[in-house]
Amino acid sequence: MEQRRDLNALRRQAEQGDFEAQYEWGRCLAYGKGVAKDAGAAAEWFRLAAAGCRAAAEQGEARALLQLGFMYEYGHGVATSAELAVQYYRRAAEQRDARAQYRLGHMYEYGKGVASDFGEAARWYSLASAGGDPDARVKIEEVRQWERASDLAAKGHRVAQYQMGRMYEYGLGVTRDLEQAAKWYRLAAEQDSMAAQFKMGRLYEAGLGVAKDETEAARQYGLAAEQCRKAATQGDPQAQYQLGRMYESGLGVAADSTEALKWFRAAALKGAAHAQYKVGRMYEEGIGVAKDVSEAVKWYRMALRFRPFSTYSNAPPL
Repeated sequence: MEQRRDLNALRRQAEQGDFEAQYEWGRCLAYGKGVAKDAGAAAEWFRLAAAGCRAAAEQGEARALLQLGFMYEYGHGVATSAELAVQYYRRAAEQRDARAQYRLGHMYEYGKGVASDFGEAARWYSLASAGGDPDARVKIEEVRQWERASDLAAKGHRVAQYQMGRMYEYGLGVTRDLEQAAKWYRLAAEQDSMAAQFKMGRLYEAGLGVAKDETEAARQYGLAAEQCRKAATQGDPQAQYQLGRMYESGLGVAADSTEALKWFRAAALKGAAHAQYKVGRMYEEGIGVAKDVSEAVKWYRMALRFRPFSTYSNAPPL
């Protein structure tokens, strides 16, 4: 009911000529957000929003310049143009609009409509963060993490090297670069980082950042499994859970559902919620053990004490 009132209010604003409301109402229609999808109506509202934005932008209004930037970036009501998006974001950013500063930083970070420039991206993110934009604050923290990890990684710290690999793999505080990710994961893997060895296995298996090599992928998975087994036999619940996953999927070891259950149970008895969920699922489906729904429910209830079931895939109703 509350959502319906909000949508009705949004539509009234759009009908009264508010270009921001027209744009948001168009998005609702385009993506079916609270209303039935209607691509034709969405296009018309985007067109109206674009016309209203341009009129206000000609007067130098920052919120209109920002809105036009969005529209050109995503092709809503206008032909997609990253270059024009950058122009409009910049004009709004120069008026100290924090959201426009954030979007301009994003364009520099990912090289959209402008040459990729991480230093320039960081500068705009800093300005946006100072202006109160929450997403920019997250970006600034990512940059700081990258700087700290970079310093330690260069000194040979394997955890920092692994973290550098993750940052390059996922573009956290730095432009995504799978070759750089592989470089740092490899350095950490050579220092017996189980997580890095597993990552190298993934990269070789898929040919990401390195030439595809199934033999090398298998070797890296095997090294990771060896490290994992050492930690698991010493009672580390996270390693026990990971070893269970390896036996479940056959990565680095021969697939063996009985062994998978053994290690999941070991981690579950130490309070690892994901392992408790795995044990429950294996009992429910009869994987590696005789099917036993009542036993499955017991383990699911244990997992539920630590995490809501919305965090698990395929979780059954209780």
